[in-house]
Formats: sequence, structure tokens, C-alpha cells
Amino acid sequence: MSETGSDGAYERGWQYGDQILWTYTNPAHPGLVDQRPVTVIADDERHLAVWLESGTRMLHHVLADGRGIREADGPARFGAPRAQGVKDWQGPGIVAVFQPGVAYSVWFFLTRSGLRDSFYVNLEDPYTRFESGILTADHVLDIVVDAPGGYRLKDEDELNFAFDAGMFSAEQVARIRSAAETAIADISAWRFPFDSDYPHFRPNPDWPIPTLPADAAWDFETR
Repeated sequence: MSETGSDGAYERGWQYGDQILWTYTNPAHPGLVDQRPVTVIADDERHLAVWLESGTRMLHHVLADGRGIREADGPARFGAPRAQGVKDWQGPGIVAVFQPGVAYSVWFFLTRSGLRDSFYVNLEDPYTRFESGILTADHVLDIVVDAPGGYRLKDEDELNFAFDAGMFSAEQVARIRSAAETAIADISAWRFPFDSDYPHFRPNPDWPIPTLPADAAWDFETR
């Protein structure tokens, strides 16, 4: 079990193979979560790395009538009433890396090469720890990175929609864009975790798929 620093800083880590909860909250929609049961790969002073297995049961946001969030248009995508959904993760397994105090995580996606050398930089709050896992909040804007180090911003339009919906203030948007610039500098310098061995990671075949907490509840089951 990990002991918690209020700023997310490492105190005593989880062990390889521990199962924890990777959880996103959203102040605009209190009481709802995006929650992903994952398995710990590594946890030390530098980073926390987790494995999200294909087929994992996970909580996510849906519109109040059960439709997908992306079926809403413009600012309604962020301001419309929401409900709690549950689904199975359908994509290939993902390695996700979090660094204490850093306002983004890096997700390693499997490509046709057989390596996880397509990177997704998710702008978010620096994570904090709780007994069963980590908490953060998504910042909408993302960066897609390829194996040679090329990158592009993703969802700039959605960041504007989130601002128009009142989810973020102008000051918060400026901080998010500043965090993106920091991430781009790290990409350009190919700093950790981009230079790590995680593209070659293979999960332990004996690891069971983690499960949601017994008290998890939802309104809609989705695909």
C-alpha cells in the first residue's frame, strides 16, 4: 500500500502487481468519475507506471440520457447534464506514466510495430494519492506524439468548448496551455518517460484483470 503525500509526492510506493484505481474527477459534474482499475508496474520517487488491461471494467461519464459525451455538440459536450456509465475497455492494453507534481500523464499505445511507441500526452492536474489509488482531473487538451518525436495538439476546439461552457476560466485555460508548452519542451528534449523502456513493456501473463470496487454504481451500461 502507498502512503499519501497531499501533493502527490512519493512517500512509500505500491509494489509491482498491486491493483489500484486510476480516477478522474470533474468539478463541473460532482459525484461522477472516470475510474479505471489498473495494475502497478513501478512506483518510485520519479514516477508511477500502471497497466490498463484490455477488457477492464471501468466507470465513465455519459450524457444524462445514456448517450456518449461526444454526441453532444459544442459547449454542451461539457455543460450538459451527465450520468454515470460503465463499460469494458475495448482497446489494446495501455501503459500510463504519472510523475509527481507534473501536470500531464503519458500513455503508451501499441502500434503495428508491436511496440508501444505511440504516445498520448494527457494534460491534467498533478495526481494525488489516496489509499486505493490516484486522483486527478482532466484538462481536455492533449498532445499526440509519434515514435520519431513528432507531435500535434489534439482537442483544441474542445478546450474552447469547455471554456465557453464555464468549465474553465480564462486563467485556467492559460495554465493548461502553459502546461502543454512544458510537455512539448519535454517531448522536444525526449526526456523521461519518452526515453524509457516502456514501449517494450509486456504485462505479466499471470496478472488478473483488476475490478471496480464492490460499491461501484452506475446508471447506464455502454459499449
